[in-house]
Amino acid sequence: MLLTANHLNNVYETGAQMRRLVENYYTDLGAWLDVPFLIYYRFVCDLPYIKDPDDIEFISRARLTLNPFFNIARDCDDKSVLLACWWHGHGDGKRFVASSTKPNKSLHHVFMQLENGIFCDATYPKNKNFFGVYPFFEKITRLAPLTDYF
Repeated sequence: MLLTANHLNNVYETGAQMRRLVENYYTDLGAWLDVPFLIYYRFVCDLPYIKDPDDIEFISRARLTLNPFFNIARDCDDKSVLLACWWHGHGDGKRFVASSTKPNKSLHHVFMQLENGIFCDATYPKNKNFFGVYPFFEKITRLAPLTDYF
């Protein structure tokens, strides 16, 4: 399987697919597993953001998201999978969390959280200076864990 392009009925199905990709393909990181996390985190933040096509939820396995020539999708869920793969390779607990900044509280963004409470959101390059804290909490109208810690 290269990437999932299934019709996902809700964000919880998205979280389940993300978890499956991490558990099955975390070794896609290869030598990146030997790099200190902060360096890896900043690298993932700098990967170009590529929005999913309208009305399609793509979730890519790590080797595709890391490939500089892969230009189908590289949004928040893909980058969260990359971060979770690193932590999974080191045996540490993590989960995926969805959030909303919309007044209607519809969930539209996902990031990773470690068991110690630290949030990791590598979606945009500006986030590389905010490892461990979520800089936009005052804008969040809703948070929802998508997975248990695994």
